[in-house]
Amino acid sequence: MNGLLFRTQQGWVSLPIIALLLAMSSLSMHFQERLMASYKWRGQVNEVDANLKIWDDFYLAFVISPSFTSAKASECIGFCELSQRSKENGWQKDDQFIYYRWESYESLPDESENTDVSYRLCATQNQQQYRCWWWRESRLLANGSVSVSG
Repeated sequence: MNGLLFRTQQGWVSLPIIALLLAMSSLSMHFQERLMASYKWRGQVNEVDANLKIWDDFYLAFVISPSFTSAKASECIGFCELSQRSKENGWQKDDQFIYYRWESYESLPDESENTDVSYRLCATQNQQQYRCWWWRESRLLANGSVSVSG
């Protein structure tokens, strides 16, 4: 009779073991979801970091040591659009490209017959957001960002 009792208990699994297995699989699934979300978030952070890095590199290349001889007399009264058609005013770093424009402005002479020259450097990657820097007589006066809305 002991042999018969032993055979009937061989396939029996306790309810607490099933509950434990379900709980473990649920925890594992939630862990995997959180892990995937963190990988996605990290990828987005890396993309933002790369976009900011290009601007740091542009700043070092153009603003720290400006080349005012590249500036052309401004053809615009206000803000000039940066053309993507021509790569002559473009700067590339790795796989990113920034369009820029150097402009100069001459002020009217004062009583001493001196003419001040001002410069503006504006740059964009997407024609929607521009970063600009202003100089007067080789001294950086200001910088700022401009967003274009359609």
